[in-house]
Amino acid sequence: MKYEKTLEDAKKDFEANMLPGLEEFIRIDNLSPDFDPEWETNGKAEKAGNHLLNWAKAQGVKGLKGELIKEPGKTHMLFIEIDANGIDKTVLLYGHFDKQPPLGEWEEGLHPNKPVIRNGLLYGRGASDDGYALFTIVESVKLIQLQGCKHGRIIITIESGEESGSPDLVPYLKSLKDRIGNPDLMICMDSGCKDYNSLWLTTSLRGVAAFEVEVECLKESVHSGTGSGVAPDSFTVLRLLLNRLDDPKTSKVVAPLTVEIPEYRVKDAEKLAAYQKEKVVTDLVKLGDGVKPLTEDYKEAILNNTWRPTVVVIGMSGFPPAEGAGNVLRYKTKAKLSIRLPPTFDCKEAEKVVTEVLSKDPPYNSKVTVKVVNSGNGWAAKDMHESLKKSFSESSKFLFGADYYNCGEGGSIPFIAELGELYPKCEILVTGILGPGANAHCLNECLNLDYTTKMTVALSHAIHDFCNQ
Repeated sequence: MKYEKTLEDAKKDFEANMLPGLEEFIRIDNLSPDFDPEWETNGKAEKAGNHLLNWAKAQGVKGLKGELIKEPGKTHMLFIEIDANGIDKTVLLYGHFDKQPPLGEWEEGLHPNKPVIRNGLLYGRGASDDGYALFTIVESVKLIQLQGCKHGRIIITIESGEESGSPDLVPYLKSLKDRIGNPDLMICMDSGCKDYNSLWLTTSLRGVAAFEVEVECLKESVHSGTGSGVAPDSFTVLRLLLNRLDDPKTSKVVAPLTVEIPEYRVKDAEKLAAYQKEKVVTDLVKLGDGVKPLTEDYKEAILNNTWRPTVVVIGMSGFPPAEGAGNVLRYKTKAKLSIRLPPTFDCKEAEKVVTEVLSKDPPYNSKVTVKVVNSGNGWAAKDMHESLKKSFSESSKFLFGADYYNCGEGGSIPFIAELGELYPKCEILVTGILGPGANAHCLNECLNLDYTTKMTVALSHAIHDFCNQ
């Protein structure tokens, strides 16, 4: 394939077909099931799914056929097949079309369900998360065919429950196993990029485990003047227990939750740190005036955020509001913890480790109750196939004049690990266009149109190059 031709075709087709299709998709207020109790009866998910399906069928892609699947009690799944053209390989691509709620009042002149283009950005709910996915995937195959090139069999799965935890994705894929077969490559189009100046690949996702920890020291609360110095304070005991998980001075996890970081991921962090510098911190968090980050070694900050465990207290109960608190020694304290896990650390093992660390030999023989709220595994990509490395490198240099970057994510996309287990021999590539200012899940969500066009070109060449290597 010739890059100049691919980019030229992509720009023309984006204006003529992709953009109008995306704008119509924005107009459909199809919320994810968790945010719409009437999702099964109001027809909005069906309307959105059929819009995508009809758009795909209208693109003139040879060998394309599809359907909108709906099993009783399950969300909708858009399933599209494109016949192989001379290559005996299968590529499975993923996206989702359900949306987050509007959240509130958008900026003047903007609306979650009225597409608006400003300064090269398409505003509207679902534009970047993840409405663009189906359009870029179908277009990428169309671009291959426009140059008369060969490709393998293409399977496209666009679910409608991702924003609600993807409860039906794996069951659907299992029920479609005979039709899908054994993919050689799977591409997930629902991740992000650090900026819009090069291509980005997501190479890891951290796992997560949430716990509730309750400490009870008294049968009932008592006046602090009476009880303090005699009975232990439940919050103090909780603080001692948390120190078993991480060092309060450095936030470094001391519980046995760490893994050995692959050397090539350390090198990725070094490369990214040299490129981003202080943006490693400032693009992720807004520190208060004068507040310093945990480390000013940017490589270490990247590894902390992507390959090392962290502990955060995300909720507390058992306290009256500070403004009205009396002099009382409270009888118990409860905290909710969110523990991010290294990509390769098993979440069930983490449940056991944390429960044991917090429950064993409680200070003052206090009553400590540890409850697992939920957990999920992370995911770590294998060292990418050479054909894909070469393809993304060439695409990024052609489109941006710079090489691509590998980066891990501090958060989770739980189903990626499940898909890895479902297709253990499959190459998995995770990428996307959620970059600075995209505002996914937030007010004023938008899609960078130029970057989306270029990502479509890169995706087209990646599929072609992998199939033809």
